[in-house]
Amino acid sequence: MQISHPDKLLFPDEGISKRDLVDYYRKIAPIMLPHLKGRPLTLRSFPEGIDEEGFFQKHAPEHFPSHVERLEVPMRSKDQKTMLMVTADEANDLTYFANQNVVELHVALSLGEALDRPDQMIFDLDPSDNDFEKVRELALGLKSLLDQRDLPSFVKTTGSRGVHVHVPLRPEATFERVKPVVQQLAEELLARCPGIATMEHRKEKRGNRVFIDYLRNDFGMTAIAPYSLRAIAGAPVATPISWTELKDKKTGPQSWGLANIFRRLGAKKDPWQDFKRHRVGLP
Repeated sequence: MQISHPDKLLFPDEGISKRDLVDYYRKIAPIMLPHLKGRPLTLRSFPEGIDEEGFFQKHAPEHFPSHVERLEVPMRSKDQKTMLMVTADEANDLTYFANQNVVELHVALSLGEALDRPDQMIFDLDPSDNDFEKVRELALGLKSLLDQRDLPSFVKTTGSRGVHVHVPLRPEATFERVKPVVQQLAEELLARCPGIATMEHRKEKRGNRVFIDYLRNDFGMTAIAPYSLRAIAGAPVATPISWTELKDKKTGPQSWGLANIFRRLGAKKDPWQDFKRHRVGLP
């Protein structure tokens, strides 16, 4: 594939060019693709680099090549319209997206073959400030709660300020059944950690507490994909980690990025590589 404007700087402060972006997604593809295959993707593009405003793409552009698979996704509108969304099944898809200035990939919680039945639930722990210790404490409290329910859990840094905690599910129950269960668990976590957590939707009411966001557990919603770059200074990567790593005070929400992610993956396997094998039924 010929890269258009390969020397264009997408992360100006770091000197990271479009060529570097394409190279990253080519190299990360074998580890990233298992987390994307068969799922609708929302792409976030930055044609003029991350210092300028980017945009989200849900609809598959007509000019995308045929090797990029499209999924027909209901729009849940009264007229029952559908839209075509892209997925990523091979490395060429990821490098093509990067050549289109796509920095971030956001992925659905369900597969194209069962769009209304998620195969995971997600808790987005979003801090109101830069105090990651509150996020760490809340995430470990959530793990304890999930362990008591015999629910397996996996954690990733978002590459921004917080973490996402995922529970793999067998794709049996609809979002309408899953979302209330996640809400109930979130409310139990809030009851255990009222000093550091909130479920207040209005940001101005949250104070310095960590927002427990369960609202992503709905049809059409997405989350930052594992191993996606973030359009943030420093080029951080949303990184799956182990719970032991989260306990380590050296671990922060942007501990890994373009500069060191392959060094990490050269030393240890993907902590999420067995994610699907741990699927459970909805409690």
